[in-house]
Amino acid sequence: MDETDNKILDMIKGDARKNYQAIGDELGISRVAVKKRIDKLEKAGIIRQYNTYIKRENEIIMLIDIITKPEGFERVLEYVGTRTNYVRRIYTTLKDNHIHLVAVSDDHEGLDYMVKAIDKNCDEDIKEYRCRQVKEVIKDVYGGIKFDKE
Repeated sequence: MDETDNKILDMIKGDARKNYQAIGDELGISRVAVKKRIDKLEKAGIIRQYNTYIKRENEIIMLIDIITKPEGFERVLEYVGTRTNYVRRIYTTLKDNHIHLVAVSDDHEGLDYMVKAIDKNCDEDIKEYRCRQVKEVIKDVYGGIKFDKE
């Protein structure tokens, strides 16, 4: 990846629908060159997908942290990854046997049902289980942010 690739990523992270011609015009390269670079970034797994984020006024976000027993980690991870419709993101962290989930719904009942289902189906594999509803999203930037270093 070079500086031009980084500039392309910066441009599309704010607007994934930006067309190749507009990107090329800003960078001083052809739309064909932009397409080739984006194709290369997709094949390398740097660009994994393009999403439409729809913010609903009644959206409820819940953060869930699960610490599993060592032998139950994969079972819990498989369960939350395939049987929980409200889960938007799943992370594993550097903490041993830790799974962090971000779940979203437009009603409390759905999230309550999901939490109870995880608890019921994975209880024997879970050591700790914490859920917190998000009060307010202060900043949410897909693709990361850059900090100016002084």
